[in-house]
Amino acid sequence: MIETKENTFGLRRDSRMVIAGGCGGIGRALVEAAVAIGVRVAVLDLKESIEQQEALKDVMYIPFDARSEESIKLAVAQVADRWEAVDSFVFLSGFPILPRRPLSETPLDKWNELMSVNLTSAYLLCRDLLPLLQKGTDASIVTVASSLAYQVMPGMGAYAASKGGLVSLTKALAMELAPSIRVNCVAPGAVDTEFLAGGTGREGESSDRSWFDNMTDKYVAMVPLARVAEKSDVVWPILFLLGYGAAYMTGQVLHLNGGRLTP
Repeated sequence: MIETKENTFGLRRDSRMVIAGGCGGIGRALVEAAVAIGVRVAVLDLKESIEQQEALKDVMYIPFDARSEESIKLAVAQVADRWEAVDSFVFLSGFPILPRRPLSETPLDKWNELMSVNLTSAYLLCRDLLPLLQKGTDASIVTVASSLAYQVMPGMGAYAASKGGLVSLTKALAMELAPSIRVNCVAPGAVDTEFLAGGTGREGESSDRSWFDNMTDKYVAMVPLARVAEKSDVVWPILFLLGYGAAYMTGQVLHLNGGRLTP
């Protein structure tokens, strides 16, 4: 058992967690929370994203490009050089195509890039981390999808499709890796992070979140809990799914949207 209130989620001190996309808004908050409860963390993210932030003490930072299978293999090899096993993996890599556009106006190269990061890299990372996870203790995986996979917003079709695929990938992995490794998913609604402006560290990324800010009042009016999600609203459910409190959960999706969507 872990002594602090947060550790009631059941993550062992000195357990080893890999976080892909750990420099984003939710990712950074997750890293800080995990470190605070004694978890050892390895962050995989773009070189530019890592350089934009002050490194946290005792966190392993490994630059990689989620679009490249070779880069993913090299990043996992660096983890294996430092750790003989991994106990948990969180997939947070992803970005939207901004400004929003209908599918009929989405160029194939933009579609392919988005799918390679948001979906294909999840498959590749899980595949390549599997030997380390199989050596871990009570190993588990959590992927981060989106409520857009269930309730599509016009102009966000490519992103929604990638997250729908991630949900199905999560369920397939859960069935195939049981009973030794649990695999679950969280599907947040809008979260107040840099993601709303296109993410962090990507070349040519958008920095304009006015598309969401202009509709915030309308969005919040449809949320029973009457607010946009904060980073902690996603971080704590992730930690719950990784820990012993969710020991009998696999192949599940936790919907984190303030009640706006109740599938």
